[in-house]
Amino acid sequence: MQVIHAPSLNAHHLPWFNVAAPLDLPDLKGKVTLLDFWTYCCINCIHIIPTLKRIEAKFADDLVVIGVHSPKFPGEKTTENLERAIHRYEIDHPIVHDREMTIWKNYTVRAWPTLIFIDPMGYIIGELAGEPDPDILETTIENLLVALRNKDLLDGGAGKLLRPRRDDAQATTLRFPGKIAYSPQDDAFAIADANHNQIVLADRQGAITHRIGRGNAGQKDGGLAEAEFFRPQGLAYHAGIVWVADTENHLLRKIDVAAGTVSTLCGTGAQGSYLTQTGPARQVAISSPWDVALDGNRLYFANAGTHQIGVCDIEQHMAGPFAGSGQEALLDGPLNEAGFAQTSGLSLGEGRLFLADSETSAIRAIDLAREGSVETYVGTGLFDYGDKDGMGREALLQHPLGVHVSGGKVYIADSYNHKIRVMDRTTRQVSTVSASVDLVCDGDACTRLWEPAGVLEQDGRLYVSDTNNHRILEIDPASGKTRIFIG
Repeated sequence: MQVIHAPSLNAHHLPWFNVAAPLDLPDLKGKVTLLDFWTYCCINCIHIIPTLKRIEAKFADDLVVIGVHSPKFPGEKTTENLERAIHRYEIDHPIVHDREMTIWKNYTVRAWPTLIFIDPMGYIIGELAGEPDPDILETTIENLLVALRNKDLLDGGAGKLLRPRRDDAQATTLRFPGKIAYSPQDDAFAIADANHNQIVLADRQGAITHRIGRGNAGQKDGGLAEAEFFRPQGLAYHAGIVWVADTENHLLRKIDVAAGTVSTLCGTGAQGSYLTQTGPARQVAISSPWDVALDGNRLYFANAGTHQIGVCDIEQHMAGPFAGSGQEALLDGPLNEAGFAQTSGLSLGEGRLFLADSETSAIRAIDLAREGSVETYVGTGLFDYGDKDGMGREALLQHPLGVHVSGGKVYIADSYNHKIRVMDRTTRQVSTVSASVDLVCDGDACTRLWEPAGVLEQDGRLYVSDTNNHRILEIDPASGKTRIFIG
């Protein structure tokens, strides 16, 4: 087998995070280096962050993990957006912002994520595309380090290259909020306060009435104050019950507000593979559920990690696949043959389940009456995106995360374009909600939307999860005025 010397990073001119100074191969001599080629939109890249944290902690003296952020979407090229993602996912290893994918090309990488292993002498000794098995990766690195140590090729001191991540943001009421839901029966809102690992309930004036969860990351059921979540994203709120897509726990949870309890509905607590059959909900392993939508006794969930839509019967406590083959694609047709791509938003309306299919920058729908039809309204493929109003597939979005159907319209959180779009359900005309671009507020708080993750229409007003600004906004399209609802 031919051993190849790793190309120089040549990245001193690029933005770096979590290091005292930019790194290159001479700085890494005597250590094993793991290059993680990733982009922050990618669910598979998100999945391996905990694995990287695990091996960083175990091999802190001899292993250096360097994240090479090679962006897919134009919005990911903005350094400030990447910096927010680093804080959101609490990444502590060095990150270099490979804005023009120069390092990616030099290393001939073809997929996100890709791991490349470099030995202490600067030679490439391995490459792995896709998600690694955490246990196998840890054992492999451990055996490699033992062999290198026996040959006296390690000099330690890897931690001296790092500068701990500092989150210098002021304390905020919300921290990277995900979706927002409304219950007419309770006349109240629910918000996924993702990075506080909590669910927040608020009244119509925006006053917080409940803060559910201890605040630390965990999987504990129990009372409202002691239960634990891990970066929840999606919510459905109906008659005193909040259904939660507990994303990084790979669980669906149930909050009974009146009873004061949190329980687990679906999932094993470990990341699952493709959904293939229906079974007892607590025995079905799911993968990064990003949103939920309730239709009677059926709770649909966006199983983003396997590019599928799942369904859970909340009375029979059974769960399984509903739509999607698991292929990451934009393919319409029968439910079991359709291809989705990291569906991140769900909304029920007019007999259909509408989907924000983020990696194809698409808006799609499933006809629930026929239960056999997936149709795309906006979007044409995995690498087709932009910022353009227009009729149906003439319109272009960029990684939409949220969708809400109301009054014959489909509201879209066009996340990486930092705006709200609206599609007429009948004509399929897509237009920009102008009040979401040029915010007009009383006072000086009108900073532009920053990667909104969710949108909700209620009584003519839009409630928007302004995620990177850590707040919920109330936008009145009629008057053009905006106020901070929570934050």
